[in-house]
Amino acid sequence: MASLFLSYFLHFISFTNRVKLREMTEEREDLQMKVVENETLQVPGANIYYEVRGSGPILLLIHGGGGDADKFHNVANHLVNWYTVVTYDRRGHSRSNLANQAEDYHVETHSDDAHRLLAKLTNEPAYVFGSSSGAVIGLDLCIRHPGQVRVLIPHEPVLLQLLFEDELKQARQFMKDLKKNHRSEVVKLSSNLGMDASNSEQSEDVLTERLLRNSTYFVEYEIPGILNHTLDVDALKTALKSASMQVFPAGGSASREFFAYNCTVALAKQLGTEIVEFPGHHGGYNTMHHKEFAERLHDILVNYQKRV
Repeated sequence: MASLFLSYFLHFISFTNRVKLREMTEEREDLQMKVVENETLQVPGANIYYEVRGSGPILLLIHGGGGDADKFHNVANHLVNWYTVVTYDRRGHSRSNLANQAEDYHVETHSDDAHRLLAKLTNEPAYVFGSSSGAVIGLDLCIRHPGQVRVLIPHEPVLLQLLFEDELKQARQFMKDLKKNHRSEVVKLSSNLGMDASNSEQSEDVLTERLLRNSTYFVEYEIPGILNHTLDVDALKTALKSASMQVFPAGGSASREFFAYNCTVALAKQLGTEIVEFPGHHGGYNTMHHKEFAERLHDILVNYQKRV
């Protein structure tokens, strides 16, 4: 099971594969017609590349380790009729360059970037979706800036502090295998799974290098930073009580045996709430399930709006 999810994860940090290119050509052509504005925000120690599309309340999507704004391309385009969707490359990823390439990873620094990005775009509380380590960043944002968040959906946050025994062992082995295999797997995926001219204006070599930089940053800086981070659950509970903010822990229906799903279960239990499930696995939004994933995200937010 651990090797299966390692395969899923390494596929997640790759770009769209040829199966999607064959089966979704017409849909992709339609999605590419959506208007996307891109800009750069200067923050302490980095420039943050971000994209904005659609209209309506702000929905910020925070990607996980090894990813970038492109991972939400299809999901974002499905949501533009209801939301102003904001995606970005977190510092150290793709187009968001670090002033100091050897900068240590701190969740607090990444959540501060999200805070600054939201502050530039709106004075109102926003909807936030975070995946994996992006979910951890979203949780920290809720603690530090609860007034900026209306709803957070943390999808399979990597919070090893919430795991015990076999679950914790699986998580540590997964991280170890990922660090060992990421370079060879990225090269294999980039050459065999869709790095062609029909899916990008960039060459295969450029995209491969981009993926390798992202995955290298992930295993050398982000994994140690995430493993050293401890979510202050009491502070999160206090923030939830003091602000009109909701947190809906989420997991993929296909990853119930994966350690990150178990983190979601434990977080929901700590917060006294239920899990919301999405189609697919840990990176389900970047798979063939992207339309259903977007619809599920919208349903959760619509149901929230009906209750307030």
